[in-house]
Amino acid sequence: MKRFSLVAVAGAVALLAPLGAAASAQAAGQLPFTITEQITLGPNGPVLETFTSSSPLCPSGIFVDTVQAGPGPGQGPDHSGKLQLIVRSVYTCADGSGTFNALKELIGDGTTNTGHIQLLGGTGAFTNLSGHGVDSGSLTSDTTAAATDTGVVTRI
Repeated sequence: MKRFSLVAVAGAVALLAPLGAAASAQAAGQLPFTITEQITLGPNGPVLETFTSSSPLCPSGIFVDTVQAGPGPGQGPDHSGKLQLIVRSVYTCADGSGTFNALKELIGDGTTNTGHIQLLGGTGAFTNLSGHGVDSGSLTSDTTAAATDTGVVTRI
């Protein structure tokens, strides 16, 4: 009877081992990221948008923001007077590894903003990119703005 129990335990361990490896691989897939954005402003909006970022993203490049929605102060659900924006960003890597996309939902007062960021695919090395985090930005002068995005990449 003991021999059967040892064989059964060994068999169960052998069957469950791949599940443990899969769980470890999935947990390892959550990698932290930071994107630091620098924006040069002109009289009609941004004239140059550059970024640096941490691995697993590319080291640097340019990006373009497209504001898709911005109902304006006082028109949000809480009527707090805050500006609400939905911004789509496309980041182009200087090293030629590809592009990646982000969707940002921001709330601010015209000088500072904060909100959620989602990383949503792209091209090249970033075709299957997925991730999420927090965006925090502010005007740093009359002609510059900066933002920092931090979070985790869940798939690359």
